[in-house]
Amino acid sequence: MTVEFICRAMRLSDIADVIRIQAEAYIDEILETDEVILARFAQTPDTSWVVERAGEVCGYLVGYHSALGEVSPWGSEFAHKPESTALYLHDLAISKSVAGCGLGPLLVNHALMEAQQRELRAAALVSVQNSKSFWQKLGFNECDQLDEIQQHNLASYSGPAIYMTRELAG
Repeated sequence: MTVEFICRAMRLSDIADVIRIQAEAYIDEILETDEVILARFAQTPDTSWVVERAGEVCGYLVGYHSALGEVSPWGSEFAHKPESTALYLHDLAISKSVAGCGLGPLLVNHALMEAQQRELRAAALVSVQNSKSFWQKLGFNECDQLDEIQQHNLASYSGPAIYMTRELAG
């Protein structure tokens, strides 16, 4: 019998797995503190998801409702913005133990379907760790039209950071 991967809403009990997976997936310069991760989950539990197999969390995706052209600085807390038009995908990470199983696209597509159900018009993110081609395969495009404040926020990320957006089907 094959055990399937499923996407579901993140629970508080998943945070230890999220912290573990983040440490596997990211370079030290962009690891975020346990406190920031907990604060974000407390503010945005309805836009925090995990993928699991047989009860084991294998990956996660955390986002929030935002506006196109607004970039969260690295390490900052966030909350849903009033009158949002976009789902900002802030943090996607998959455990190395399931690398190559297609879980990144599975989680992203799950989140995008939920965004469409909430009548959000677009999705946005900051691509880090040379992930631009991954996001392009999922329909995201580089957006270089950010104001000075948002350019400064983008520069808070270590290494090349690229702001990317995608329109969602109406």
